[in-house]
Amino acid sequence: MSEWTAENPATLAEIEAELEKHRGSTLLMTHGGGAYGGALRQAFLDPLEDKFGLSVIEDSPSPTMAEIRTLDETGNVKWHIMDMGTARAVALIATDSMGTYDPAIVDAKDFLTAVTESGPHLAGGGTTWAVVLAYNTDVYPGDTGPKRWADFFDLEGFPGRRALYSYVSYGAHLQIQRLAREGDLLNSPEGRQEAAAPSRQQMEEDFAWFDDWVETAGGDIIYWQTGSQCPELLLAGEVKMCTTWNGRIFDAQQQGEPLAICWECGFMTGTSGWGIVKHLKEQDPETYELANLVIAWASFPENNARISQYITYGPANVKSLAFMDDPAYDEVRDELPTSASNISYSVFFNEAWLAENIAWAEEQYILATQ
Repeated sequence: MSEWTAENPATLAEIEAELEKHRGSTLLMTHGGGAYGGALRQAFLDPLEDKFGLSVIEDSPSPTMAEIRTLDETGNVKWHIMDMGTARAVALIATDSMGTYDPAIVDAKDFLTAVTESGPHLAGGGTTWAVVLAYNTDVYPGDTGPKRWADFFDLEGFPGRRALYSYVSYGAHLQIQRLAREGDLLNSPEGRQEAAAPSRQQMEEDFAWFDDWVETAGGDIIYWQTGSQCPELLLAGEVKMCTTWNGRIFDAQQQGEPLAICWECGFMTGTSGWGIVKHLKEQDPETYELANLVIAWASFPENNARISQYITYGPANVKSLAFMDDPAYDEVRDELPTSASNISYSVFFNEAWLAENIAWAEEQYILATQ
């Protein structure tokens, strides 16, 4: 390991040889749980336990940023590895509340720019995932379903209740409002960039428009808090359309449920990665080394690709795509946000913009929905 550098990183075989030396060790990991947590377990945690004799203890749901900042302030180490969205990491980095990985161990240079711009903070089993418009195909059979975000907000042409995420951060409220009002933004890279990072004036206009829509909708809006709620509400007939994360709909479809995603409406693509809790390096150097090795192992493209076998979230390592021609990915390949058939409708979250504007946006959202 003393010969590893950021310019001359370890091979997968070298990382695995070092992991063998930690056989019998325990890591504590926190993540969002649910279907995503199950996919993490199958893609990464079970192989780590089976191959290297590691014990990975999971905790969910993901901690709030306030919890992580409190751990930093008190010096406590409650977990070792945290799975989190890039925007949250960017906000925590701004207050120096996250630990860093060792670039001589972890090679993340081939990850998506949104992740690498966070510096040596996120890598590992990173993913790409999407906030999408979902609906019940029994309610909208054939070609009668929504075709654009404007349809989601059209209570006359598409009557019925809607469901929205309770939080702005990864609910994409600002972006879907902008796409509803200016659907042509999807037609160019410049338009998609504008949709991802509206100006403060545009946000104020969007929230004024949204406030009017909420007032018109009255009791026809449900605000969900967990990813399982959107498919449950759709199947129960409680709502006609909802925003949700694409993996939840795929899971329901695998069970034969009559749900669909309107990819062509446009969708927000987010990124995530694994970070290390601050103070771990000073308090437990051996576990810090192990956390780095695990993150490095999960960063290799052939390993990072594995997440897509178990949930329709794409890998964050760009080179992972070369491994997805394998038949093991046949079932999910076309349902990924980064698939050839979907990518042209994608608007990537501007993670730095989100981190900078999220507090103001959450406050405005609360005011609009009260």
